[in-house]
Amino acid sequence: MTAGYLHNGRPMANMFFVLYSYNTVSQALLLLRDLKIAQYAKLPPRAAFTAQITGTLLGAVLNYVLMNSIIDSQREILLSVQGTNIWSGQQSQSYNSQAIAWGGLAHELFSSGQRYQWVPLSYLIGLVAPLPFWIIHRCWPRLRMDYYYIPIICYYIGALSAGINSSVVSYYVVSFLCQWWLRTRFPRWFVKYNYLVGAALDGGTQVMVFILSFAVQGATGKPHLIPEWWGANQGGNYDRCLSL
Repeated sequence: MTAGYLHNGRPMANMFFVLYSYNTVSQALLLLRDLKIAQYAKLPPRAAFTAQITGTLLGAVLNYVLMNSIIDSQREILLSVQGTNIWSGQQSQSYNSQAIAWGGLAHELFSSGQRYQWVPLSYLIGLVAPLPFWIIHRCWPRLRMDYYYIPIICYYIGALSAGINSSVVSYYVVSFLCQWWLRTRFPRWFVKYNYLVGAALDGGTQVMVFILSFAVQGATGKPHLIPEWWGANQGGNYDRCLSL
């Protein structure tokens, strides 16, 4: 939004602004999140930071190679609006759409009195939203309103409005099992293994995504899909969403 008003009518300037500002902050938050998990897992901070930087440098090169390969082999699908069960150009298309909306039409869309005037005003709403919960907690601490993290709640409410969001259900289930059931019923196991298992599952998922992209889903050309069964709905949407 700031870049759109500073460089009105220049979508490319807005895109570069996002690249060097928003993406930098996002990567920094991811690094801090992983450092926090390393602290819970009793890993040396220097060793964790070295592993993060090494992974970031290797990941930048690997992502560039993968992206070029996927774009060359799945270009038509990525340009389509709907995409497929496997490939979607939603994220890359959103960068282009946001560059046009914020960079080229910021004054016409987001200024006072315009169609999306509530988008910039939501910053002020976000500042005020946690106050009622804070006041209730100060007056009635037994209600435990300090357990409600409004920024996180608002973030995921916003995420529910875009794209395929069936994975959010699994977030809630895993969070309930780990952060409440395990934490209250088996606190020693939770302290010793919870974040270690979480890091292992996260790393294992990334490895499987890499293998499946090339060996099964056709990142380099022709796909070799696994046999169809209930969990691999080749004739429709993998999440079995009736509207897709």
